Amino acid sequence: DNLLFKAQAYIQYEEVQAADDIRHARPGSSQSAREPSHKGGDRRRGDKQREPRGPPTTFTNYTPLNKSREA
Repeated sequence: DNLLFKAQAYIQYEEVQAADDIRHARPGSSQSAREPSHKGGDRRRGDKQREPRGPPTTFTNYTPLNKSREA
């Protein structure tokens, strides 16, 4: 009974996820009509390139975990 209860919970979860995927994948949905895609479109802040985030990387090479320390 416990296994059946857990299985039904997973099945119900998968059905909800499938319904959400179908609902969000519809062409002409209200969200896609309101918000235009920003991928590759015009840039609104000028054509400035982004600065890299964070400090520059100091570790340019590494030792794989499966290699011995002596080598």
